[in-house]
Amino acid sequence: VYDDPVAQYSSATCRREVVHHQINRYLSEKHRNKRMRSFLFFGGSEDLVGRDFETIYLKLKLLRVLDLGGVRFPYEEGKKSLPEVIGDLIQLRYLGIADTFLSNLPSFISNLRFLQTLDASGNESIRQTIDLRNLTSLRHVIGKFVGELLIGDTVNLQTLRSISSYSWSKLNHEVFINLRDLEIFDSKWVDQRGVSLDLSSFSKLKNLRALTLKVSTFKLSSESEETVRFQTLVELTLRCDIRRLPKDMDVIFPSLESLTLVRLRLEEDPMPALEKLQRLEDLSLTNCSYSEAKMSISAQGFSRLNKLELF
Repeated sequence: VYDDPVAQYSSATCRREVVHHQINRYLSEKHRNKRMRSFLFFGGSEDLVGRDFETIYLKLKLLRVLDLGGVRFPYEEGKKSLPEVIGDLIQLRYLGIADTFLSNLPSFISNLRFLQTLDASGNESIRQTIDLRNLTSLRHVIGKFVGELLIGDTVNLQTLRSISSYSWSKLNHEVFINLRDLEIFDSKWVDQRGVSLDLSSFSKLKNLRALTLKVSTFKLSSESEETVRFQTLVELTLRCDIRRLPKDMDVIFPSLESLTLVRLRLEEDPMPALEKLQRLEDLSLTNCSYSEAKMSISAQGFSRLNKLELF
């Protein structure tokens, strides 16, 4: 652990290193540790200075975990960009670049064919096409992906947060048989006309447990004759332009335990539909509007509810 600017520090044989707040000082001392497997940076945002990062990491061929969350990389061609040396760390399983003010991912990401987790959360919207088809071991992809996201046969993918509805409409949903956590949003950077979500696009997601939808239009009913059921879904967040909830919520979401409704403009009392959710424990209506004067819950409603939040 590198956290004291005065103490002597030696890590020629250490396999895991953690730097607290002082990444530039650490890099300037030009530590050489070819055995390093994990490198983590903890602390507030810090600008990366100089080219020491590239000269050190060129030799770390065994590195499997690299977390640089909060590091601000230098500008190249008018925008912040990841150092190209990261593309040579082909043994990486985990790449953390959260809160680094990045707005793009370079093409060399596709070199990291063993990568399992890509965490680019807390950054600006990534608007260009991202090609992850070579990364067949991916399990968790986290960021704000507006442009098209090219994903191959990544049957191991468990987390996809968050992806624009435009990009979601371009994907082959049949490969997401193990997806557990999904977030979809509408973006002002792409033309959403003609793009709407309906339940049938999720019919192949047999293991989905958490779903967040932040979209303007969403059909909370299937266009097919057979009702689509989210048998495994336990957590749902909806931020959509919905005026009334379907009366068969308990059929569509039989296992739901947590439901958050955000900015819905309700014209009908939602409680008769919601109170039939037998497993629901947490219910939150946040910044919603309701055109009537009263909501009614029957004596038999909400048999397991622990938390009700109206904000």
